[in-house]
Amino acid sequence: MKVTKRVLIFFMLIVITSCKTNSEGSTINYVHVTEQPVELIESKLEFIPEIPIYIPIDVTEETASLESYETKQGKFQEVVYHHRNNDKQQLYNLIITYDETDQIYSEQSIARGKTSHALEHGIQGYYEEDDDGQSLWWRNNGLTYRFVYFLNEGQPKLDKQEFIQSANSVEPLQPNGTR
Repeated sequence: MKVTKRVLIFFMLIVITSCKTNSEGSTINYVHVTEQPVELIESKLEFIPEIPIYIPIDVTEETASLESYETKQGKFQEVVYHHRNNDKQQLYNLIITYDETDQIYSEQSIARGKTSHALEHGIQGYYEEDDDGQSLWWRNNGLTYRFVYFLNEGQPKLDKQEFIQSANSVEPLQPNGTR
């Protein structure tokens, strides 16, 4: 009985400690709107996003979501375009951050630790990859854009040029919602 009681107290201390540690992170508040049809999310935006014509995977499903963050550095919102190939379990997201403070996503902060690549129209892109995925970041017209490709176990990486081609294909969404 004493051993069971000690084990129980030990696990309770671990849970309390981990909860305390997680509460000290930089995100204070987070709101995620469930993925919905792209057109519905776009109708809620107060800006005209630039959307890629070229997506480097065969898309079988496209949805979008809105997310709001409050961090110690400030508040910002994101619209996330989820491009999926369900058969191959591929996910290629376009994330556009808006209503942000420059302290969160300044040109200098998004460049840190990434390789620089010239995009069209004098825009600088910043590429990075690791075992979990690949991304290309850039800023344009006060917005921060990034493509993120998530790698599932055993999946090959996309060629870096695919990200650059996708970024160079972005065009403003037309007022009637067409691309």
